[in-house]
This record gives sequence, C-alpha cells and structure tokens, in this order.
Amino acid sequence: MLGTDEQADDSVGGTDRTLKLGILSPLSGGLEGIGTATRDAALLPIERFEDETDLSIDYQVGDTETSPSAGVQSANDLVNAGYPMVNGPLASDVTLQATQQVLIPYRVVNCSAGATSPTITSVNDAGLSFRTALSDSLQAVALAEQAVADFGAESAASLYVDNDYGWQLTQSFSQAFESERDGTVTAKVAVTEGADSYDDALDTALADDPDLLVVIGYPDTGAQLFDDLADRGARDDVDVLVTEGMQESTLHERTEHSLDGIRGTAPLASGPGYDEFSEQYVDAYDEEPGLFTAHSYDASAVLLLANAYAGQNDGTAIRNAMRSVTYTPGETITPASLAEGLERAAQGENVAYEGASSSVTFDENGDVMGANFSYWEFDEQADGGITELEQVSA
Repeated sequence: MLGTDEQADDSVGGTDRTLKLGILSPLSGGLEGIGTATRDAALLPIERFEDETDLSIDYQVGDTETSPSAGVQSANDLVNAGYPMVNGPLASDVTLQATQQVLIPYRVVNCSAGATSPTITSVNDAGLSFRTALSDSLQAVALAEQAVADFGAESAASLYVDNDYGWQLTQSFSQAFESERDGTVTAKVAVTEGADSYDDALDTALADDPDLLVVIGYPDTGAQLFDDLADRGARDDVDVLVTEGMQESTLHERTEHSLDGIRGTAPLASGPGYDEFSEQYVDAYDEEPGLFTAHSYDASAVLLLANAYAGQNDGTAIRNAMRSVTYTPGETITPASLAEGLERAAQGENVAYEGASSSVTFDENGDVMGANFSYWEFDEQADGGITELEQVSA
C-alpha cells in the first residue's frame, strides 16, 4: 500500500496498478465521534486486503470538521492531489456543498455513507454521486410509524438542527405523520448546534402541549437540549423521539440527567456481509461497529471495485463502473471475498458486490435501495448505552 507522498501508477487496466481513494470524514466538530469510526471503517478494506492482491491502494484522508466550508476545502485538497473518487463526505450539508462546488465540477465520483438528506437525490450530479446511506424520506416514514404505534401520539412538535439534514427530515416527518398517520404537527422549530441554552426553542415547541417532541440533530445539540428539557420538568409531560444523529452512547456522560427512555430510529446495517464485516472491524479496532460504519466500509469496497473494473483513475470511467460491480450477473463478492473481487474486476470480469450495510443496489439517482431501520432507546445499563428494541421497515 502506498503512502500519500508516493507516486501512484496511473497505468490502465490489469492488476499491476494503483487505485487512488480519497476519504472525507468529520474527525472534529459535532460528528467527531461518528466520523472517527466511519473513517476507520473506510480504511478497513485497505488494511484487511492489502497483502492479498497485486493491486496497490493510495489513499488520503481529509477532515471535514462537520463544516461545509471545511468540507469544500478538504475536497479541493483531494482533487488537487489527483484523487478520482471519494468515500464521503458524511454529513448531508457538507456533502451537498463539497459535491456541488468541487467534486462534480472536477468529475470526481463520491459515495457517502451518512448523507441522508432527500435533497441529494435531485442534485444535478452528472451521475457522479452515490450513497450507501438511506434517504431520510424513508426514515421519516419509520419515525411517523413509531410515533403512533409506540407512543400513540396524535400531535407532535419538532426541534431540528438548522441545516439541510434537519429541515428536510422535519419536512418529511411532518408529511408522513400528517398525511399517513392523521397526526398534527404543532410546531417546527430550528435550533443552532452547540447553543448554550435551548429554553426559548423549547418554549415555542411545547407551547401547544404536543404529545411528542421529535428532536433532529447531533450530540452537541442533544446534550444541552435534553438537560434543558429535564430542568423544566417536561420529561414527564412529553415523549421524546430522536433520529440517528443522536445515537451516540457518550451522551450519557455529557448530560446531568438520565436519558433512559428516549427512543429513536437509525438506518440498520443488515446486508448479507454484515457478520463478516463486524468480525473484521472488531479484530482491527477491538470495538463493536457503530452507526454508519458498515455503510462506510461498503462505500470504500464499491469504489475500489469500480476503480479496478474501470482500469484507470478517472472519475467518469469509475462512475460508469459503479453499477457494473454491484448489479450484474457476475461472481458474488462479499466482505469475505473482497480481495478476490478486486482481482476479478481488474481483469475485466463481472462481479456483484453484496455488502455489510445492504445488498448495495443503486437506483438511477445513485441512491441505495432497501429500507430497514433500528428502533432503539437510550439505556445507561446496557452495553454501549443503547438498546435495540426492534427492527422496522419503511
């Protein structure tokens, strides 16, 4: 495996060449906890199979800092270094800016493991943008279903982080809750991430006494918001439902009040290769896989397979190969046989990757198909601080 300062071999075709992979992950900022784990998962296919194939892999990691502006700069760095494909970015708003300002204009393929905003589906991307993460238009259906089935809610208010992820998921939830579940959304309140207090936002959201409070944001938001909610004694008056951005076990340590009983939804990793991926991840990092780690592994695996099949470090050629290595009548490849898949793809053979997060079949928009979610709750006594209650489909 080459380091980032070594000269890559840009020869076309065969197994005696170098695949170039960029990785954009939030290693600091509000998603640091998730970003570090997804970065590790993105590197796992390289570390696991580097000695089992004649192909070399040159990679470079950029920190998006959970910030659109930093994400754009990191994307520029990868483009200037000649990387034709990128695993990431992770956050939706960072993905939208980095792809539209940098990656798409420079014909760089990207595959995001965590960008869930429905907006991404309609971006004019020349077919260069893919994601292994499920669109929030699907998670919204699961949220609305649990709001009624579990809590019996007839009314709900939402507090959402003021970016594309928060707004789009709020809108999608509202539509699903009102049109499909006959519920009423009493308020939709935007909040700033990392604020010192959310009392004013809570005053507005709770003004009409909703049955349910839906909170869409990140751990930095949740830590303060849940303490503010508990300080006003409102935890006994309103049920709370959150989304995958809050699924962080360290929140127990960052709040003064118990989070037990707060429930949420999150995309479920349930692909044919999940058990093998999980074993690889635990062996490599001595901890269990977390949110979006399986999706990040799959993003790297598919990009590497597509590059090998394309036979060159060219974004357009890699784009054209993305579906050829995930949806063909070729040899089935899983995380257990990725090295074999890379060799076969490099020799021009058809392969069909079935991953850890899902079977990884992309539709015409680059969105992965299939929708399974985990319904979970905070539980301080459980291993990892979170307990899965059931698995739901949307």
